Amino acid sequence: MAYSDYGGYAYRNGLLVIDRSDAVLSPDGIKSTPGQWPGWTLKEGRDGGSHHVLLGDGPIFVSLYKQSYVGVYRLGDSLDLVPLLDGDFPDDAIYVSNSGQKSIKYDYFRDNKLPCNLAVDGHKVQIVWKLTDNYYCFARIEQPDGAFWCGFSGYGVGAGFEGSERCIEELSGIWPDAVKDAANPEGVCCVLKR
Repeated sequence: MAYSDYGGYAYRNGLLVIDRSDAVLSPDGIKSTPGQWPGWTLKEGRDGGSHHVLLGDGPIFVSLYKQSYVGVYRLGDSLDLVPLLDGDFPDDAIYVSNSGQKSIKYDYFRDNKLPCNLAVDGHKVQIVWKLTDNYYCFARIEQPDGAFWCGFSGYGVGAGFEGSERCIEELSGIWPDAVKDAANPEGVCCVLKR
């Protein structure tokens, strides 16, 4: 069962990559414990950096956590998302804290049914937040070499859950090439070793 009842799945060029569920990005590479909180089984997970879904071949990675958090990393270093915004967005799309720190308002994009587009080091990232039967986050990263990753994260989905089909269908509705065999999404699987 996915830890804390949250989870997700990652697809590379349309193929399920199960070792990108419940993964840790560490200096030693990517380690995974699909269906378990990495902090229970991996020292790196206890030290932080646990992700429900991790997308990308590197050096740029996109992390999905629970139903709304999205992180972008360069070789494990977290990047500020606001400077990565690709396109013009109104001030309503940006939250400014009392200390002046800026962040993306996820609910602005979700409520207005708009994708959030980011660009970093030749990688194009698109994020879609949706409210269907629950809140979910969907993301896609297109790499400069043409490879692409798509994934989703949220409550009651991912490794160990049978309710993932609705998110797989939603993912395929957003990006038709996200899942090669949407009728049998878990039958096509590959594991990447780093």
